[in-house]
Amino acid sequence: MMNLKKQAAEIFKSTLKNVNPREFLPEILSWEQSERVLRVHNQEFKVPPATEIFVIGTGKASPTMASACENVLGGDLSGGMIIAPPDSKTTPGRITMLEGSHPLPDEQSYEASKRLIAFIDQIPEGSIVINLLSGGTSSLLCMPADEIGIHEIREVYKLLLESGATIHEVNTVRKALSQVKGGKLLEHLNHTTLLDLVISDVPDDDLRYIGSGPTTAQEISYTDAHKVVEKYRIRSRLPESVQKRISEKIKSDGVTITKDFENHYAWIVSSASKVAERTRELLEEDGFKAELIHPAWTGIIDDFEEKIVDSIQHKIFGDKGKNALVLYGECTVKVTGEGLGGRNQELALRLARRLTDAGEPIAFLSAGTDGIDGPTDAAGAVVDQNTWREAKDAGLDPEVFITENDSYHFFKKAGGHIITGPTGNNVMDIQIVLSN
Repeated sequence: MMNLKKQAAEIFKSTLKNVNPREFLPEILSWEQSERVLRVHNQEFKVPPATEIFVIGTGKASPTMASACENVLGGDLSGGMIIAPPDSKTTPGRITMLEGSHPLPDEQSYEASKRLIAFIDQIPEGSIVINLLSGGTSSLLCMPADEIGIHEIREVYKLLLESGATIHEVNTVRKALSQVKGGKLLEHLNHTTLLDLVISDVPDDDLRYIGSGPTTAQEISYTDAHKVVEKYRIRSRLPESVQKRISEKIKSDGVTITKDFENHYAWIVSSASKVAERTRELLEEDGFKAELIHPAWTGIIDDFEEKIVDSIQHKIFGDKGKNALVLYGECTVKVTGEGLGGRNQELALRLARRLTDAGEPIAFLSAGTDGIDGPTDAAGAVVDQNTWREAKDAGLDPEVFITENDSYHFFKKAGGHIITGPTGNNVMDIQIVLSN
């Protein structure tokens, strides 16, 4: 019989296959060539013979989404350009794929962003533009304000990601320092009919925060950005140009309001809640009594750890048979050690400690749907009630690895890594608990 850790890993990998954009996007986007009608869900767009169709995109899922669009549009696609992370498994055919950097932007992200904007500016008036947006866009599409260098903005990103700030707080600061985030990219697209197809990687599917909302009109608050850097005590560590921009913007009016235009439409085509529900369905098909815990989690890892343990105690222990829980979301980790890891691997290692007293077989998996957990080659990790004890028997001290935020090297030595490679999708993290 397959052990619970292996079962959890197989369910996670099955979930990834079921939510691949190449599979579901053609069910959402269709092109009737004879009628020249483009459909997104049930909404129709009549495309006159002289009107061209272009595809642009940014994010971890942009290569797979672009490939799906190529298959749907065929020879009627006039061209396109996307920015993808390094080592993407999929390469579109007719759509140009540029590479940026993730999770921290660099010169490559900056140059790719300039090329994409130049491409957009050359799109003929009245064209239809399908914009493919997914998680990772904040780093891949990166054009800092003129007075801020790309290396300075990279340092800001690093400070924010290690501070323990939520994704909304991180994006609040990012938007205040950018030429393209917070709806500013709309200025380059208002001569087109813009169709946003969005894969959400934020807890509440708020378009303003997905990829820092480059095509979502909104209010950008420099006062709020200031509050975030003060809250996490990183203001004094910010580059001088960044501190100066925020303070000067606060002194002027404190906000920037970006504007939308009439021919702009947006749909969320996939999200964490949809993927989590599919995970629950797969567990049910595998014979588990499975429950999906809502809503998506956002917050510090300490609180998420307690929520998971509480859910296990109240919903798993004492209930005979094959039982499962599915959780989803993204927690934040305040990094204080010098090790290597990611939030999923750290969460799994913490749960290994909490499961040691379980009186029954139980496994816990936490992994990112993008296949990338922090700056590592792992998507996450899976543990069971024996992981902690077996590590100690092998001469490893798991507490040291937790203290050093070095979960990657723990699982490298102890086993338990989930390795998928970049998946071409990104809808937050999935947690699976199995008991038998």
